Amino acid sequence: MQADSLLTDPARLLVVALLSSTMVLTAQAEGSVDPAHVKGGHPTGHVHDHADQTWPPQPRGLRNVVPLSNPGNAERAADLRRQSRAERERIALARPEVRQALGKRYNRPDVVESGAKDGVGAETSRLMYFSYANNTTVEVTLDKNQVRGVRRIRATDYQPDVTGEEIAAAEVIARAYFEARNLERVPALKANGILAYLPQGTGFYATRVIYLSFHAATDDSPPEFAAWVDLTSQRVLRIREERS
Repeated sequence: MQADSLLTDPARLLVVALLSSTMVLTAQAEGSVDPAHVKGGHPTGHVHDHADQTWPPQPRGLRNVVPLSNPGNAERAADLRRQSRAERERIALARPEVRQALGKRYNRPDVVESGAKDGVGAETSRLMYFSYANNTTVEVTLDKNQVRGVRRIRATDYQPDVTGEEIAAAEVIARAYFEARNLERVPALKANGILAYLPQGTGFYATRVIYLSFHAATDDSPPEFAAWVDLTSQRVLRIREERS
């Protein structure tokens, strides 16, 4: 008697079902492998070579990248920006047409970089000066470390943002003015400065004017005095005592 003849129909069906389940499980085990367990490759199956790249990823050709997550690298990045800025200023001031446009008195430029991350290694730069000697904004365009253009812009049309050095210079002039008028409260106050605009936001002054507000030591204190300082003529245009 054959073996399968000993099995009833229900029993034969049970055996077939068990064999089918075993084959399915075997196929799944062979064909579906957890990618996290694949040796010698990326868990997602990402296999092309990164031997010539760095982490984190960055565009090809980018230089002087500083990971700011590492201690001390923020200071290094700031130092690289200062070096880059100083080099661009040196290149600009080496050209006679730039020096002529600026004259003897001018501010540190506002540097606008393009084509690089964090302003380091940029292909194109614009240096925006304000010339006190000629009372005009001077735009110097650099392309790959060469001066490509020098443009003078009327002070009433455009002025670059005020620099920290300009605020400090305006503060010296204003404090001397207050001291000469025996305003004893002012020496105890701290000064904040911004570029001044004509009343009601009607545009730029015809000269380089800095607005200073003098406050008590607390950060949220209202101003007690204000001064408009003209750096072109190096004088105080007017002052105001704020009434609380």
